[in-house]
Amino acid sequence: MKSLLPATAVALLALTACQQKSETTTTVTNTAAVENTTTVAKTPIELPPAIKSEGSYRCHGDNSLVKVTFFEAKKDGTLTASVMSPPDAPPVHLSGAAGQPMTADGGWALSGSDKSFDLTQPGKPKQNCSK
Repeated sequence: MKSLLPATAVALLALTACQQKSETTTTVTNTAAVENTTTVAKTPIELPPAIKSEGSYRCHGDNSLVKVTFFEAKKDGTLTASVMSPPDAPPVHLSGAAGQPMTADGGWALSGSDKSFDLTQPGKPKQNCSK
């Protein structure tokens, strides 16, 4: 019985030490979660615009194919589109005010609608593209 008492005390001491360490970690984690929640609540979240339409279009100048994603207008009225030319190329993001062509650096311009539009690409003349 005497040898069982010290073994039990050592086991309880080990469990107590683990429990204290766990509580400290939990407290720090909970505090961080509360701070993050407070920060998020103060900052309004603006979601990206929803996709209006997406498709592949044939351009009637050089008979090339482009993939375009048109997005819904942002709250400020800005229009955006994503153009991939050729269709497997990285997307180029264009934007512009309503009624104005959407543009991007490098000489990109798109004007029109998701049915038919004029597209200017770097190194190419303006051409009409449609489905």
